[in-house]
Amino acid sequence: MMRIWFFSLICIAALEASPISSPLLDLQGERGTIDAPQVKEGMSGFVVRHFDATHSSIIANARVEEVNPSTHRATLSFSQYDGVKQNTLPSGKWTPKISDEVVIAYDYTRGLLIAPNDDTYTKIAKSLPSIEWIHPDLYATYLSYEGHPTPLVKDFHNFCTSNSIGILTIQSSDTLFTLDCKNFALLEIAPSVPENNVTITPFFTRVATIRGAWWGEGSSKLKSYEPYYLEQIALNNPKNKELYELFKAKFGEKSALLRHFEVKEH
Repeated sequence: MMRIWFFSLICIAALEASPISSPLLDLQGERGTIDAPQVKEGMSGFVVRHFDATHSSIIANARVEEVNPSTHRATLSFSQYDGVKQNTLPSGKWTPKISDEVVIAYDYTRGLLIAPNDDTYTKIAKSLPSIEWIHPDLYATYLSYEGHPTPLVKDFHNFCTSNSIGILTIQSSDTLFTLDCKNFALLEIAPSVPENNVTITPFFTRVATIRGAWWGEGSSKLKSYEPYYLEQIALNNPKNKELYELFKAKFGEKSALLRHFEVKEH
């Protein structure tokens, strides 16, 4: 088990290597391709337009949708860039074009770790020292401002986008799930046993109370840690075969989690 754990940590640590930069090779409708064999499906990034030698601008978000292992080319989808929100400044209407620079995993050196208790949080954080972990107290404070004691996927997206956090790691069900924090795409799965049986909802934080709004999604206190996060991971990764097989093996073929998947049985 220790060998599996150590190898899994190497795989997770590899995600937070230097950003991957590659020119956009071609466009097909709203998708494009780059030559980047080291990327994984679900990784996020952005497109940069270089106007001249000294002027450039980020013009779109990018997400890796598919990687062809034989050609080492990655297919990307594009969306409006939301890394900087400033309504008082003018914004361009540019769309990606061939030769634009694509940068993937730009902020994967910064992570947010969701764990059920202090001891488990500390063990995982110390085992991955190359990642700059943003303390969950900051996220809890953000959730209190939003009035969401139950964190929503959009809360993760907004918080991570505003704070340049690329990696989201969730410890649940004896497993460490590593996701892209901006789109909740699953990147890595590793075994991870909690240090004790204590479970704090919505996650370990030293913030005593996360204020809830009067009404609306996320305004109620999270009652159960594990089922909630497992369901959110499943809902946002319906085509992930590895995740489907993991849940089927852990919880059985009749698990309600399996209904969220679009995976065909062979």
